Parts: sequence; structure tokens; C-alpha cells
Amino acid sequence: MLVEHINNPNDEKELQALIERMIDISKSKGSKVTTQRILIFKELARKTKEHPSAEEIYESLKDKVYGLSISTVYRALSTFEELGLVRRIATPDGRAHYEIAVKPHGHFICQNCKKVFDIEDIQEPLEHIREQLKEKGYTVNECNFVCYGICPSCQN
Repeated sequence: MLVEHINNPNDEKELQALIERMIDISKSKGSKVTTQRILIFKELARKTKEHPSAEEIYESLKDKVYGLSISTVYRALSTFEELGLVRRIATPDGRAHYEIAVKPHGHFICQNCKKVFDIEDIQEPLEHIREQLKEKGYTVNECNFVCYGICPSCQN
């Protein structure tokens, strides 16, 4: 987990602290830090509550970052995921969405608009599931909780 939570992803001090933490973790695990990776991470941090896809991150940056390709964005996100910096959220349509790795929480995926929403305050049930699996001999590296349905906006 990179941080406990993100209060304001548009606050420059908070954003800079996240980037510095990303750089420290990347270096400590032997992963290279490039300008493109920093900018991709920064864009994801700014939009983490929106759970952007790789394509959405690419579209936001393609005119601002010289030489950026969609494959660079995918590789960076994959590296960030391996380093534990971001969490990948798979959706039924096969399109992955991403967020900064914060404390475990669930997600609601709207089957109409395809948006991903955070479900907070489910830490205890997730820990209970983790403990039950541990008692049965399983080692749980990550536990995801996802609900599917129609969001309030699409119901109106």
C-alpha cells in the first residue's frame, strides 16, 4: 500500500509527496524512474478517484508528453502494479482501470456507464475473509470486493 488514503489529488504538496514516495519505492526495488513514468503516475494520482483506464491516461497526456505511446502507458502501469504502487481493477468488458494503491476497499462497477466507484469502510469484512482463508491454509496476497449494478446517475 502506497498511502493510507488520498485526501485531495489536486493538492500540489500531496501530489509531490506521492511522486517522491513512488520514486523512492521504484529505486529501492531496482526499477528505473523516467520522466514519462513520473508524468503517467502523476496523471493517475490526479484522477485516481475516477479510476482511469490506460487509454484515458494516454489521451490526457499524448499532446503534453513528447514521444508517449499507449504501450508506454501500459508498461508503466504494469510496472507500477508489480511495485505495489497502483491497483488494477478488471472490469467485465475486459478494460482495466487503475487507482493509486491505498488501504483496501471495494468497488462498484456500473454496468451501464462502466464507471468504477469506491466502496469505503469494508476493511473489517475483508480482514474477516482473509482470516477465514488463512485458517484453511490459504495465503492471501490481495483481496478484492467488487459489486456490479446500475449507479444512481444511470437509474435517473
